[in-house]
Amino acid sequence: MRNSYILLVLGFLYFNLSCEVINPAEEIPAYLYITPFSFSVNPAKHGSASANITEAWLSVNGDFLGVYSLPATVPVLAKGTANIRLEPGIYDNGIRATPNVYPFYQPFVVDQVLMPNQVDTIRPATTYQDAVRFSFIENFENGSHIFTDQLEGQSGFTLSNDFIFEGSHSGLITLNKANALVEIASAQAYTQLTSVSPRVYLEMDYQSDVPVVWGVIGFTNVISEQQKILEPGFRARNNWNKIYFDLSLLVLEGNYTAHKILLQAAIPADSNLEEAKVYLDNIKLVHF
Repeated sequence: MRNSYILLVLGFLYFNLSCEVINPAEEIPAYLYITPFSFSVNPAKHGSASANITEAWLSVNGDFLGVYSLPATVPVLAKGTANIRLEPGIYDNGIRATPNVYPFYQPFVVDQVLMPNQVDTIRPATTYQDAVRFSFIENFENGSHIFTDQLEGQSGFTLSNDFIFEGSHSGLITLNKANALVEIASAQAYTQLTSVSPRVYLEMDYQSDVPVVWGVIGFTNVISEQQKILEPGFRARNNWNKIYFDLSLLVLEGNYTAHKILLQAAIPADSNLEEAKVYLDNIKLVHF
């Protein structure tokens, strides 16, 4: 009888120990509630404070935990004081399938005490990196603009005050059936875009009745045109939107010494539009 009792106790202990090995107790996470990024600028240096930061790339104590659309509530297994790093994320070329860290915005870093089953709110803030350079900032507020090299069509930019994103004016291109295509470049060719880093972006706010395609013209010097490359663009959109075009590969492709910025807008051949308008504002050519 005594031996049977001992065997029963040993069997009970073995069963429970086995269960703990197979199904160990789960850790209780802490939670981070991450609000959308706030964004601020020095207007004299950076121009508009327009931004479209859609996601946060989260690392805790140096470990990358993932990309989260904002706002987001994220479970975190770290305990005690944790170093939290949030990198501002955007959609490259406005495409949701190509999220990316925007290299010109500063990451937000904070130390936070984390406790299991407790929700802590993180309010990230960012601005441009100190090393950022702007080849141009075109906000159409000075009575003139940089896009004066007319390559195709008759419609160039005019300054509009009837439909603006901010300030007093936006840039307007008007198309019609008789003048359905326009191609315009910046008057100046810009140099040293990739002398420090290969990353080159074009930012802008836009609203458009028709698709618009952007690109570059590469030069071996600022006089001789060498190659026209059109690639990223946006679709028609009936309200203002901020977009970030990645021009890095276009600028690096031909190993040219200077580049003009180029746009092409057209009323599609199968469209019923008699007239189309393209509004642009806060166009920035950004690099390091």
